[in-house]
Parts: sequence; C-alpha cells; structure tokens
Amino acid sequence: MDKENELFDAFIKSYLFSLKYLQDFISAPAAEYGISFDQFLILREVEEAKGEITLMDVAEAHRVSRSAISRQISGLLDNDYVFQQIDPHDRRRKILGLTEQGKKVEAKLLEISLKRAREWTKIFGVERLGQVLKFIEEFTQEVVTKEPGYFATRSEVKADLDK
Repeated sequence: MDKENELFDAFIKSYLFSLKYLQDFISAPAAEYGISFDQFLILREVEEAKGEITLMDVAEAHRVSRSAISRQISGLLDNDYVFQQIDPHDRRRKILGLTEQGKKVEAKLLEISLKRAREWTKIFGVERLGQVLKFIEEFTQEVVTKEPGYFATRSEVKADLDK
C-alpha cells in the first residue's frame, strides 16, 4: 500500500508541476499567431495534403465531430490563414487551402517546432525521447482508452463519420 501511495503522490506532483502546464508550453508559439496548437496542426495537414483535403478529412484525422473541426477552422478563416471552397460537383464538400499568410505562419511555426524538438533531442537524446513517446502511446492505449466513457463522445463522432 505504501508503494501505491508513493506512486500516486509522484503522479500528483508530476501533474501539479509538469503535466498541466505541458499544453500551454506546447501551444505557446502558436498562441503568438492567435491560434491553438490544434489549429497549427490543421495548417500543417492542409499544407502537407497530397491533393485536396476537406473539412471532413481533417475531422476524421483528429477524431472529432464536424462541428468541432468547423470551430477550429473558423478561427483560421478569421485570421485569414485558410480558405474554403465548395466542391462544384458536391456542394456539401468544403475543400481547404492555405492563404499566403497561412503558408507563412505554418512555415514559421514548423521552424519553431523543429528547433524545439532539436533542443529536446540535445537534452535527452533520440533514444530516450523515443522511449518517452512510446510510453505515452502505450499508456494511452492501455489505460486512457480503456477508461469507461472516455471515448463515448469520440465513438459518437465515429458514428457521424461513418454515415
């Protein structure tokens, strides 16, 4: 029981002093451009797309609903980072593209992100960072995704996407 308490206390300490700030730390560069890290990832996906990419393609990749991704894209539209065009053959499809400003912001944020990644590699080494990422992936797969109800809203999203 003492070992369990020690582990739980270590988790709490890690959460209080690290984990809850990680999102802010990761998001900080994107915030300077008035967007979230998730919105940067959308810019990245649009930039890297081979051919057309639609709003629904992005929603599926992020495992979120159409309305959730629409809110994210709305902010990118407001900042003039992306544009949408209606597919003339299927008016329900919204094809996404980056504006010139969006291309500049995506490139700058990618540059900053890669620089940060190189700094982390210098500190921890490729092998150790790889181990940490693998552990996070395993933890998510074996613990987080198995938590009852955690993915309830995500399964609703999947049902929407399967329609």
